[in-house]
Amino acid sequence: MKKLTYTAAAAIIILSSLVSCEDYLNVKPRGYDIASTTEHYAGLLYGSEKYFLKESFPYMCFETSSSAEGIEMAYSQIGSYVTDAFKWEADIYREDQICGEWNSFTTILYGANKVIAEVLDASNGTEAERLALHSEARMLRAWCLFMMSQFFGEIPLITEATTDRMDLPLSTVEEVREFVVAEMGEAVVSLADEAEHHLRIFKGSGYGLYGKVLFQMGRYEEAAAQFATALKCLNESSPAIGLMDYNTMVTESKDLNYVTNSNLNPELLYAFIGMPRLWEAVYAGLYGQLLFGVKNEILELYFYDRADTRLTMYSSISTGNSAYKTYSKSHKYAANINCGNISTNYALDLADIYVEYAECLARSGNLDKAAELLVELRRHRMEPGHEAIPADVSTKDDMIRFAFEEGMRERLGFGTSWFEMKRLWNDPLFQDLKQYYVHTVGNETYRLTEDRLYMKIPPTVIAWHPEYSK
Repeated sequence: MKKLTYTAAAAIIILSSLVSCEDYLNVKPRGYDIASTTEHYAGLLYGSEKYFLKESFPYMCFETSSSAEGIEMAYSQIGSYVTDAFKWEADIYREDQICGEWNSFTTILYGANKVIAEVLDASNGTEAERLALHSEARMLRAWCLFMMSQFFGEIPLITEATTDRMDLPLSTVEEVREFVVAEMGEAVVSLADEAEHHLRIFKGSGYGLYGKVLFQMGRYEEAAAQFATALKCLNESSPAIGLMDYNTMVTESKDLNYVTNSNLNPELLYAFIGMPRLWEAVYAGLYGQLLFGVKNEILELYFYDRADTRLTMYSSISTGNSAYKTYSKSHKYAANINCGNISTNYALDLADIYVEYAECLARSGNLDKAAELLVELRRHRMEPGHEAIPADVSTKDDMIRFAFEEGMRERLGFGTSWFEMKRLWNDPLFQDLKQYYVHTVGNETYRLTEDRLYMKIPPTVIAWHPEYSK
């Protein structure tokens, strides 16, 4: 009988009143005993460690440092894989380093595959409840496989909950994408109508995730249809899930008093982390590096209007309300690295749906609907009266670019622009971005090339699968 190993984050129940040791031993925390009921299988999904253990990809984004001293300081605190990622090296991880971009997803895949194989035969629950859990696990598995392929290109299609399969061949990017789209398309319709928790996938977040996958593939018309359904589901949720109004969070001292508990944040539809999008500055020495030494000449693509309440994120570090260092309002920026000792949220929140749906609509020529979505987002981000689309955004290409830039403004400092760099690599409208895919360390210059849009499978995996070595 195979031994099942559950992750440390698995569905922890706090027992507030234990009468005796015997009482304690008679309690079976959700997700920890041998799975047989719908509650057990839900525990496997709820309890997955949905975060990156270590990560190098945030350092493969736009240029971020204006001095060798700044980036070297980050290297000394985080590790050599940061240096290698920042230089877009072929080999990023050493044999003794955990690759979070691989390990995090394979950990989740074990539990998801177990639910898929067994939950329809669970001993309780209705047929609809069992099917919803089965569909949720399929969505989670598809998302993890898609993300692994985003990082590594060719990957094994892991569709069994087993620890002894050593013969899984690599599937091409196209094969993985075909599998993911088919899985999500079938599973999304049977998801639960309401969300139990922000780490659980329900119809609103499921259609949004499906749209995000199609969006990253460049299948914009198909993505738009999924985003439209996602917003419809969210509006019909009880209560309806809507955008947070940043204007109500700005204090008299012009700090942003952001929600600090992710399950209270209605925009966090589905995340790999149990943290809010903006973190409290409890580790100021590390968080302060998020935007250190930003080069003005490199970061001229994206600019915050002074009426943008998101700017407050970068000016209130002294009060402890924001995760970012003091930021001059005259500076320009680009989406850049995050601190490698914290997790990166790259799943789905409500703002993603708005900006990505708007870009899809702009690409199809529906500029009015695209503008409507962006204005609604900006109404929750800008001071009253400043939410209108700028007058110089008048053409189809202008609207596509503006939607893209709104997305960057939402994700500043989160280290996710590498995915956009990959998505837009061959897009004729965004070829000018490539001049910014340059990193400097002292007198050395490193430029992103197409062969570095995918990472090499890490040595810790190659040790068990030499056939994956290329």
